[in-house]
Amino acid sequence: MIQFDNINKQILSSACLQCEDEFFQPPSNNIPKVGCCSYSPTFYLLEIAKMINKDEAFFQNCILQHPKAHISPFHITVQAQVHPDYTHIANKESLSKLAADDLRHSYSVCQFFKYEKGCSLDPSFKNSVCRSFICLSIEAHLNKKEKESLQSWTHLIKHEESLFQRTHEESLKKLGVNLQSNPSAVVHYFKTLQN
Repeated sequence: MIQFDNINKQILSSACLQCEDEFFQPPSNNIPKVGCCSYSPTFYLLEIAKMINKDEAFFQNCILQHPKAHISPFHITVQAQVHPDYTHIANKESLSKLAADDLRHSYSVCQFFKYEKGCSLDPSFKNSVCRSFICLSIEAHLNKKEKESLQSWTHLIKHEESLFQRTHEESLKKLGVNLQSNPSAVVHYFKTLQN
């Protein structure tokens, strides 16, 4: 039911193509069925470094300059596209923050999701959430050994990203550069590391 892609360090499941998880069902027939790809991905330094070294033009044009990009000093979030039907929902203001976020999420589609295909990102550009998330519906069908593997793989993926983030965020801070104030210096930093 699940498999681990060692090359890209990602967990995959064929069950995702026919997502049955109740939480990820669209609220109406007008909303496309995208499963967990309703997420606004955050790209941390690991993914940013991979993009810079593999396809800098993609990083510049599709991430850094994306109209829905929210640039923080050491990561970039590309906000999901919210379906227009969301604006017609009454009484959103009365919801708790969590309920409001869940509702908005149910009307959202990741900017990198392509219908009939799924994720359009190069697998090496996916963040740790996209590479490790398995919904509860799939997890419920896993045997004990598969659950242990899932836990081990998830830990490996998260550890790789957090270690890279800590190490290079510290180095960039020492250099006095970040993605907000001087993204070209961050690009140069990661290009220099590659050589």
